[in-house]
Amino acid sequence: MGKNKKTLLLNGATGRMGQAIVNVCRSSPDFEIRHALEHPRHSKIGTSLYSSRDRKKYSLKNILIEKSIDKFKVDFVVDFSTPNSALKIVHQAHDLKIPFVTGTTGFTSTQLKKLQLLSKKIPILQSYNMSVGVNVVLKILKENISYFETTDIEITEKHHKNKIDSPSGTAILIGNTIQKSAKKKFEISISSIRQGNIVGEHTIASFGNKENIYITHEAIDRAIFANGALMMGKELLKKRKGFYSVLDLL
Repeated sequence: MGKNKKTLLLNGATGRMGQAIVNVCRSSPDFEIRHALEHPRHSKIGTSLYSSRDRKKYSLKNILIEKSIDKFKVDFVVDFSTPNSALKIVHQAHDLKIPFVTGTTGFTSTQLKKLQLLSKKIPILQSYNMSVGVNVVLKILKENISYFETTDIEITEKHHKNKIDSPSGTAILIGNTIQKSAKKKFEISISSIRQGNIVGEHTIASFGNKENIYITHEAIDRAIFANGALMMGKELLKKRKGFYSVLDLL
């Protein structure tokens, strides 16, 4: 392992985003997966994270998918699972003083408050979208809110047909960013589309007086989210504690 290579525990290893993290780490000179987790009844518990072909090609050690942290030694945790699973693992990370990155969607306000409480002892980054591009869009909206709050806003999000939560966490994040930045409250409509294998597309439509503005971010490959999550984990190592977003660390 390289001298500066960062090690991680991956929770939600078999999901779409978990596999994107695995794919990035296979040949990364900067990051190594030391442990992989799934929920206790998952059919992959006890099996290898990598195929025998992968291990031979990339010189990877055999990593078994397990069900709890159990005193693992890693630099940080990356979580793309479910809210309940994320909370279970973050409590263990808290006890072991390990930084925690979660891109899990669907948290309730109560669950988010629990994360914020735990961040008083460890650094936690929670974001519904780890893409740098999406966060650039959020920055544009915040910096130009004096214009956007005078218009009618509509958000349209598109994802693959198997995505469970609707609207998407990113659509909620965009809406919340606009609402929190604006000086007045106004309604923002969100439309959701679930078709095919769409990785993720979000369009913010601003309907003004005799002119309209459309801002679209389209994710072509889940690797952008995987790379973002890994970089955020590396940035968290510079923090002792606190609750962060991607924008906070860019």
